[in-house]
Amino acid sequence: MISCSKDSQIESFHIKAEVDTTKATIGDIVSLRIIAEESDGLHLSFPDMEDSEFFEIRQKQYLKKGKGVVFNIVFWDTGRLEIPPYPIEIMKADNTVDYIMETDPFFITVYSTIKNSDGKDLKPIKEPVPVTTPISYRKIILSIVFLLLFGYMVYLWTRRIQIEKRKEIIQNIIPPPYEEALDSLELIKKVCDVKKFYVELSYLLRKYVESSIYIKTLEMTTEEIDSYSSLIQMETYLLKEWIELLKRSDLIKYAKQIPEENKRENDLEWSRQFITLTNNYWRKLQVGVS
Repeated sequence: MISCSKDSQIESFHIKAEVDTTKATIGDIVSLRIIAEESDGLHLSFPDMEDSEFFEIRQKQYLKKGKGVVFNIVFWDTGRLEIPPYPIEIMKADNTVDYIMETDPFFITVYSTIKNSDGKDLKPIKEPVPVTTPISYRKIILSIVFLLLFGYMVYLWTRRIQIEKRKEIIQNIIPPPYEEALDSLELIKKVCDVKKFYVELSYLLRKYVESSIYIKTLEMTTEEIDSYSSLIQMETYLLKEWIELLKRSDLIKYAKQIPEENKRENDLEWSRQFITLTNNYWRKLQVGVS
């Protein structure tokens, strides 16, 4: 289709417009090509084409040297549909419109993609395809780490409870050192042999001190205890009297020295007071530290 100018200055200028097909189905792309021929020396403008209720402009492409334009059009309805006339503007030097030339309209017959309109060939509606949620490995790893940490905390808490219960059981089964020492004093009170009495008394007091302040007095000689007496936390006068009792016991054990008749009873009573006083002293120290 060709439209000719009637102006004497541009009488040689004309427009060529064509479509690549006059038949299409819904969704097909129809190309409308518009070319300005014999347009040398003219300043042309190719405005945008507006969408309509029947079609949509998908793409606009300019031809080389700006002498034409191509529109890709998609139709969304069936029937004999019109592509309206397209205006080409001839501009003046000051970029105002001098002339407007239009193409003729084009008519495109658009068919449905379904051959039989009665719907006999329509396939039944399929059920929705289930969508599989993508696996988030980061969430899985974080969940595993959280469960491991939670399990470890539960383990530590359970172990702590078990340790506390064991301590209670041990405390209930094994009496405190001072109670055990006082009970043992009542037993050795019945020992008649003097040497055996002082052997057991010396052992009892050494064991009591070792169990109370964790100094291995059972493995030390009396001389070693005297040498390292500065390490033993005890009131000075009690420490001195205890070492004297240990030395006297050694003389009875090894030198077979016989003590005075009432000395045994005095040493037994002194040992009872020694246990009571040192226990009170050490308990005060523990309260002060805590």
